[in-house]
Amino acid sequence: MLDPTITATSGQASPAIRGRVLHALTRVHPRSEAPCVIDRPLDVGRAPGPDGWALDDGRTSRRHFRVSRVRSAVEAVRLDDLGSKNGTTVDGARVEMAYLEPGAVVRAGNSLFVYETLAVADDTPPLLEPGVALPRVAVQRQADLLAPLTLPVLITGPTGAGKERVARRLHAGSGRRGSLVSVNCATFGRELLASELFGHVAGAFSGARERRDGLFVTADGGTLFLDEIAEMPLSQQPALLRVLQEGRVRPVGADRERPVDVRVIAATHGDLRAAVEQGRFRGDLYARLAGAVVELPPLAARRADILPLFRHFVGADGPAPTVEAAEALARYAWPFNVRELQHAASAARVRAVLGGALDVEALPDAVRAAFTSRGAAPSVVDRAAIERALAEAGGNVSAAARALGQTRPQLYRRLKVLAIDPAAFRGR
Repeated sequence: MLDPTITATSGQASPAIRGRVLHALTRVHPRSEAPCVIDRPLDVGRAPGPDGWALDDGRTSRRHFRVSRVRSAVEAVRLDDLGSKNGTTVDGARVEMAYLEPGAVVRAGNSLFVYETLAVADDTPPLLEPGVALPRVAVQRQADLLAPLTLPVLITGPTGAGKERVARRLHAGSGRRGSLVSVNCATFGRELLASELFGHVAGAFSGARERRDGLFVTADGGTLFLDEIAEMPLSQQPALLRVLQEGRVRPVGADRERPVDVRVIAATHGDLRAAVEQGRFRGDLYARLAGAVVELPPLAARRADILPLFRHFVGADGPAPTVEAAEALARYAWPFNVRELQHAASAARVRAVLGGALDVEALPDAVRAAFTSRGAAPSVVDRAAIERALAEAGGNVSAAARALGQTRPQLYRRLKVLAIDPAAFRGR
């Protein structure tokens, strides 16, 4: 990664902590707020005291819960319910105490929060903005650093995660006088793709009645965004490589080249390195395209983005989701990323226009089913969370199980699967 400041893609770090991890809690419902850095014990509630986080939420207690960084075997953030009247939940499970994992969704009263982390390497942290998840802040920071440079950029990430939005940011910050021109390499056949990219002369092939400039010429002085670059046929890759190397393009059927000044940004949802190893993509072309690589995490890895995006898609004049609907949205895995979220928002808006509330019942079947089927138990606890709980509990399995929101037998079964010996944590 080119950015010397950002060294991880989840969360954000404190200006006062060099080369350390920033831990932050972001309020995402009933509105989006800027992340709050957890650099000391922080009480959250309706009236938590002068150094606390005061909420305008009548369903929260005066001092509802506390978040604090703890250092035992590994650094973590611990949440303690402070005897609240309505309780505190983490990923749907009511807890008295829990260790938070990045992406955890915390509910207190009618307020929802998302916990995130990010590692930084110097004293210049990214700007914290309302409605922007910390992993996306990291991507934006990297894009802003790359924008004024001339080298090609390869954007990787799952389908529907917003790769074209990153390309637009790169172009907007480039200062290039030309336009941003986009093409999806998966939507054209071999002959048509060559014509689209490089243009053609009249009579170059059947149906080519007139000369046509290709997208490289159209983007001259600007940026060409090649989406789904992994789908480009091998037969067309040498021509693209030549343009990148020499800055000249030859239309199909022409005997002369013309110079072009185009910055290329490519994107793929697949593993382009694996495609090179399998012989489906040229290694020299990959090396040219990947002058810098921007990795865009899936929507599920940046949960603080979900509700702001949902509200954006519903529209300023659209209905607001209930806290239960908001929690269902925030906790859903979104396998098809932002596009799936946009469709969910459109459907929910229609339902509300027809007279229904924007509650859980207004959400798509998959979102509703995932929310209602989870019950009170949290999702499977990973090794890192278990080891933190055991370290904090001094190897006491019962105490660790309570902290994790698990029963003692559940935790013992998990310990067996992961081959973790609780005795190893005694006396630490």
